[in-house]
Amino acid sequence: MAESTEVSDLIPIASKTRTTQSCFQQCLYSVPNFQRPYSWSIDQLVDFWDDVILAKGDFFFGSTVTWVSEKRELFNDTYSIIDGQQRLTTSAILLSVVRDAFDKITHDFGSTDAAASLAAKNQSATTQKYLLVSDDDGEEHRVLERPEDMFYEIIQKPTAIPSGAQWNGSAQRIGAARAFFESKVLSELDGLSPDEQVERLKALRANALKARVIQVELASEEDGFLVFETLNTRGSELRLTDLVKNLLIRGGASDASDRGAISRRWERLISQVESTRGSTDTADRFIWQSWNSRRDALKEPELFKAISKVVAGSPRAHLAFLQELEVDAKTYQWLEDESVPAQSPQRGSRNPFAVPEFVDSVRALAIFNVSVANSTLLAVARKFSETTLITKTQLIDVVSLVEKFHFQFTALTNSGSTGGTRARYNRFAVRLEKASTRADVAAAIADLRDKLNASLPSRLRAREAFRALFYAPNLQLKQSQKLRARRIFIAYVLISFAKSRQLLPAGQTGESWSIEHIKPQSLATEGHDDPIYSIGNLALLTEGLNGNLGNGDYRAKLPALEAGSVYFDLELMRWKADGILVPSREDISRRAELLADEALDRVWGI
Repeated sequence: MAESTEVSDLIPIASKTRTTQSCFQQCLYSVPNFQRPYSWSIDQLVDFWDDVILAKGDFFFGSTVTWVSEKRELFNDTYSIIDGQQRLTTSAILLSVVRDAFDKITHDFGSTDAAASLAAKNQSATTQKYLLVSDDDGEEHRVLERPEDMFYEIIQKPTAIPSGAQWNGSAQRIGAARAFFESKVLSELDGLSPDEQVERLKALRANALKARVIQVELASEEDGFLVFETLNTRGSELRLTDLVKNLLIRGGASDASDRGAISRRWERLISQVESTRGSTDTADRFIWQSWNSRRDALKEPELFKAISKVVAGSPRAHLAFLQELEVDAKTYQWLEDESVPAQSPQRGSRNPFAVPEFVDSVRALAIFNVSVANSTLLAVARKFSETTLITKTQLIDVVSLVEKFHFQFTALTNSGSTGGTRARYNRFAVRLEKASTRADVAAAIADLRDKLNASLPSRLRAREAFRALFYAPNLQLKQSQKLRARRIFIAYVLISFAKSRQLLPAGQTGESWSIEHIKPQSLATEGHDDPIYSIGNLALLTEGLNGNLGNGDYRAKLPALEAGSVYFDLELMRWKADGILVPSREDISRRAELLADEALDRVWGI
């Protein structure tokens, strides 16, 4: 039954009550280029499974908002989806799992239960018709067309030749949803006979197909843009990324092919920033931090309104803002990556990631789990890439200041709130962005140094925290201990000492290094407080050298230590001069204190 209403004088709306089955039988759907990616989390999938697939009766699935983007006389029309694509996509994913479960029954019982095998084969074909259909000319149509290649290749037509396309964040979430439903469906079939499995799958499919929706149908794509924005003002859970994408595509061009080009550029930059991160809010955070690296800082909820004002009334301004994001995405993709590689320098290019010292500091901040400084990292990388106002030495100086500050403030002492720290980095980033002379750049860096130095934790607190560092790879640790006892963090500390004495060049990742307990771990009798695990008993070696040391004493290990790049501090030199074979508790404690003083005075001193 159809109803027609008018929500405003500008946007005519028609609505129809449908089941998911009639949606997939009578309509084709496409996800328009301004739409958000697939974003359902495990919690939402659990609700879908419990409320829809295990439902005792009909389930009202809410509304979908669409417009007819392609009409056909003798076949189903295509509806572009403005709202509701997450639900329709999830239903399709579930149906693909049911189809494959029918296929498994056919395969597993073809020779032992012909009737059940045939029934499953027929039911698989029936299920497939909700995913792919053919018109009277035999032309194949996707019931739901999405931009991810894997959606067609895995969900809709698993016999298709794979494209080899890399899965972006949306594709990964679709894959995670499919894996979730596979585990649920297999659990439902466990212990059942072939006939019972067929009937159970039919029941699960029936629940998915009889869920009811109200399909709201608009008259045009322009109405779709407007309604998409209106949904946000009325409490729909649209992310900042969804809204900015819609804004830029709508305002950047009016021609369909141009809008498609903007959409593809958007998807590339989002894939770039999500490539090393799994969180669904990564893109939102990137847009926010990119903005705060160029302009006065805003809180994230205020950002969309501000972006709308910046691009208002001009397609050129929309494209300029998109280009800003594309520039920053090239840097942002590597931030918070513990194994970010140094890149090869190219003649005529000022690439900060071809500067090993810059890469070392970026990697260190990822190891510390610090993202609060991203606005400063974006700003300094951009200034170095786009101008000659900042030198290579100054580039290194800025990121080194940030690294040294957070080694003490975050990694060692886990000090306080990041609100004031974030504001400090935002102010520096904007000041650097506006700097038009080398003197402006130098003054901004000097001010940052003063501000960070004034905000360091107390020396006593930082010193005690450093002395307490340990490495006990075979012990069960509390969550609060794990960050500072990770192999990658302790290796970073030891590498930093060696680099500070020019014993190692910049660009060391720690992957080829091993941590040696000078007094063997086998002698430990206590928990992580045993001096054997202390920073005062640790040295850095290559994997090959470490493998040959076993449980030897200090004298036996000296040749390997001296052959490597170990920094021989005054205590290690004293142990050698005094002929110490096995360092005592007091020896280890003295070395830990010495290293703590060196760390704060020299290696990580601002």
